[in-house]
Amino acid sequence: MKGVILSKCPAARIVDLCHGVPPQDVAAAAYDLMTSVAYFEPRTLFVAVVDPGVGTGRRVLWARTKRHQFLGPDNGILSWAERVEKFQEVREVTNSKLFLPAVGSTFQGRDVFAPVAGALLQGARPERLGPPARRWERLAFPALMRRGNKILGEVIAVDRFGNAVTNLAFAQDAARRVFYCKGKSVGRLAAAYAAAPAGRPAAVVGSSGFIELALRNASFAGRRRVRVGDRVEARLR
Repeated sequence: MKGVILSKCPAARIVDLCHGVPPQDVAAAAYDLMTSVAYFEPRTLFVAVVDPGVGTGRRVLWARTKRHQFLGPDNGILSWAERVEKFQEVREVTNSKLFLPAVGSTFQGRDVFAPVAGALLQGARPERLGPPARRWERLAFPALMRRGNKILGEVIAVDRFGNAVTNLAFAQDAARRVFYCKGKSVGRLAAAYAAAPAGRPAAVVGSSGFIELALRNASFAGRRRVRVGDRVEARLR
């Protein structure tokens, strides 16, 4: 993909955002994209290709916000980024003249997404891509629920250190809450990973602003057998 992009736009600066997304895990890719967008300079083009539907009738989408552009399959991978930056224009990419001459059914990141990205970086007008998209796949972001003094959420990502990232955003009363995962106590909020008691789990405000459940110098997810989708609670005490 990099070779194709550079062949179309030799002046392109390519930054690898992440190669650690689990295979076919669209939600994990959507999370990584959502939590990274704000840190890139204006006019950055994000090419996101976690594409289990490659070679089928799934569409290719281009989207523009006030600051950035996005290119990805129509499978929800772009939808969480829209929580950070509202899409101002979305198009279906149908102009095959922008693709490589031979498009296969297994590696369209190279055959479709990369040459289109190169064309855009070289100044191709969005109108050349294809018609406006009125609807596209949206991956629902897990909603929080409140029950009395409890906030109910879930694990939305597990990083390579075994920290379980939840959909609980930091709030002023977080220090007064006790956190639970799968019905078992995790403990209270710690100021940092290293501030948590040795060998005991704790909650930490992660770099993305979400509450993470962690185990100092160990894998919380591995120790507790936690997976994406597992229930978490924040109880006011």
